[in-house]
Amino acid sequence: MIQVAPIAVYTSGKGSSAAGLTASVIRDPQSRAFIMEGGAMVLADGGVVCIDEFDKMREDDRVAIHEAMEQQTISIAKAGITTTLNSRCAVLAAANSVYGRWDELKGDENIDFMPTILSRFDMIFIVKDTHDVTRDTTLAKHVIAVHVNASSNRAQEQMAEGELSLEFLKKYISYCRATCGPRLSEAAGEKLVHNYVRLRNPPIDNEQKREFISL
Repeated sequence: MIQVAPIAVYTSGKGSSAAGLTASVIRDPQSRAFIMEGGAMVLADGGVVCIDEFDKMREDDRVAIHEAMEQQTISIAKAGITTTLNSRCAVLAAANSVYGRWDELKGDENIDFMPTILSRFDMIFIVKDTHDVTRDTTLAKHVIAVHVNASSNRAQEQMAEGELSLEFLKKYISYCRATCGPRLSEAAGEKLVHNYVRLRNPPIDNEQKREFISL
């Protein structure tokens, strides 16, 4: 994602604080005046922010990004500075299961997140570490090629033979973002209303309703 997205910021949840993800107010060493410094979600405005080790973040830091994920803004009121910054970015977060790998018998217990943060993600994918001879062999060959100092470009060409190059994908995504403007049709809107009403038992919240429209 970092290599193909036109605007992308990577950070690790293990070493990221709320200020590092949103914004902070610091004192300029020369003028001694207070200035704002944007965090990862501000720098990724108009693009995507990738947060690895999302499960390693402190709960207080995860709560701090609620506004950014729902309202696409970050409100600052510190040291006499009151303003709102844009954080119109997609959030791609990766987290590990509580048990290290997904346990089919544990169900929801594999994920240790508050419902308030989970509801802000439009889609949640479960990546299982299943045994596959072909895939495991390909992955092992790639790792070995990297560790024996093989050319990264050559290794990539061998892995992606017949597939689209990263450079082409980056240009293609930029083109789509600049020229495509999908609109919700009346027929699609009626289907959304029908499915929303059907899913009200069990109930869903308004945040999930917005996710249906987004998807």
